[in-house]
Amino acid sequence: MVETSASDATTLPGSGSVTWQRFGVAPGALLAGTGLLLQVAHPVVGRGVLDHSEFKQHPWKRAWGTHLSTLRFVYGMGGGAHAEGDRLIELHRDIKGVDDEGRRYHALNPEAYAWVHATLAKFMVDTAAWFCEPMTRAELDEMWREWRAIGLALGLKAHHLPADWAGAETYFDETVRDRLESNRSTTDVLEALTHPQRPSRFLPTPLWNAGIAPAANLVRLTTVGTLPPPLRERLGLEWTGADRRKLERLAAVVRATHRRAPEPLRYSPSAYWLIVRGRRAARRGTCAHDAARAA
Repeated sequence: MVETSASDATTLPGSGSVTWQRFGVAPGALLAGTGLLLQVAHPVVGRGVLDHSEFKQHPWKRAWGTHLSTLRFVYGMGGGAHAEGDRLIELHRDIKGVDDEGRRYHALNPEAYAWVHATLAKFMVDTAAWFCEPMTRAELDEMWREWRAIGLALGLKAHHLPADWAGAETYFDETVRDRLESNRSTTDVLEALTHPQRPSRFLPTPLWNAGIAPAANLVRLTTVGTLPPPLRERLGLEWTGADRRKLERLAAVVRATHRRAPEPLRYSPSAYWLIVRGRRAARRGTCAHDAARAA
């Protein structure tokens, strides 16, 4: 079982790190569905979500909660990764049971907990590759070192995660091939992406339907198109050459727009605010250190 992270003296990524620069980019919204499907296709995660999560009833609330959690452990909001690790471990401690095939599951199973963490690194890499600027090999290696440090702060142990990015790529491919499955949670996620619920009953249904249909089609395209092909086939999702060309045209437009946008528009608003806050704190720390040396 994953253990509490309170005693972990891990050095976490900060301002200027690859993780801070790459995680909170605005085009990441186009791959949020891919990351979620990769997570719930794991049998332990999928069953835990089915039995214990409010995702199906309140998808927007659940999505917002996940977003806040990543801001805490990536950018240090609200006590940072160690505090968030303690919160997540306590939150998931009683999420356990037996699935329809008689398999026991627990949300703090290290295999499942590590898989969720790894999918977020893959989300970061795939977002960069499709919609921003692909990471160099040096960036990939540094990002994974940083991501492992965050994983340790969240309660994982060093042996739960591959030692380097090359190992992480192998681990990812093997997990997709050997462990992921089609289940009721993957069906629920695909339904939520294709026919998203109104976030508020005060939003008129005709207005919501008019605005959401094109967006839902777009998100389904980016989700299905960026899934690993073995999982896409396992989920019974059709993907044609025309779909691929449409995704490539979209990606080219998003990359060009992202490259030319001013920095504040390249990130989600909350991530950018935390990045700026982190830069200011780093500058203050540097100034204080220089003043102490001068004295």
